[in-house]
Amino acid sequence: MGGVGSGGQPPGAGRPRKAITPDEPDPHAADPLPDRPAERATRSHFLRQGARYKNEFIQSAQSLVGIVTGLLADQRINDQEIQFLQGWLDAHGEVACAWPGDILHQRVKAALSDGIITEIERAHIVETLQLLIGGSEETAARANHVTELGFDDSQAIVFAGFAFCLTGDFVYAPREACEGEIIKRGGLVKSGVSKKVRYVVVGSLGSPEWKHGSYGTKIEKAMQLKQAGAQLAVVKEDVWAAAL
Repeated sequence: MGGVGSGGQPPGAGRPRKAITPDEPDPHAADPLPDRPAERATRSHFLRQGARYKNEFIQSAQSLVGIVTGLLADQRINDQEIQFLQGWLDAHGEVACAWPGDILHQRVKAALSDGIITEIERAHIVETLQLLIGGSEETAARANHVTELGFDDSQAIVFAGFAFCLTGDFVYAPREACEGEIIKRGGLVKSGVSKKVRYVVVGSLGSPEWKHGSYGTKIEKAMQLKQAGAQLAVVKEDVWAAAL
């Protein structure tokens, strides 16, 4: 009678079950799709598609950085190079439709829209390309900051009642101490970016993430929310520190 304990209950009955955190699967939970192989296959398909898209994005972003670095070798860009850039971006929507590639794509299309590229437009594109890779060819090699394209540095920062999310490494102090400064002033600290977050603060020691093909999920999420109309600002550490 091995299936029943001394009290007429299954073995283990009455023992407290281990607490399950929100992110930890419950080993006692039933399979949500036990007899639905079609749904399970569909979910698996979308997960694979998402992973494939992410890999394509990273590879294309790295390729774009290489192209831009080559184009800026002489600190100028001619009409043929701008047209080539337009064609490349048109063919790589995974980069051209996501920040900060979408900003570059818009500026290149605007310059080519009337068939005449003015020197002002040309200089604007060069500046955009330099910001994309963290500066000129020389400065990009030793830069240690995130691309400037997405910052809201004119944003006035209010602490009380607003939520902050910090990313990167900070010059001011370790991240825990920076979070303490926010809480001390009545602000809230969140570990992830959502519509409830008002400010995403990027540490000055953040690595040149876009240059390496991935500018961080927190910044990416913030840009997506901003494009969708969320009241969210991405600010650099020095702007945040000046408001303390």
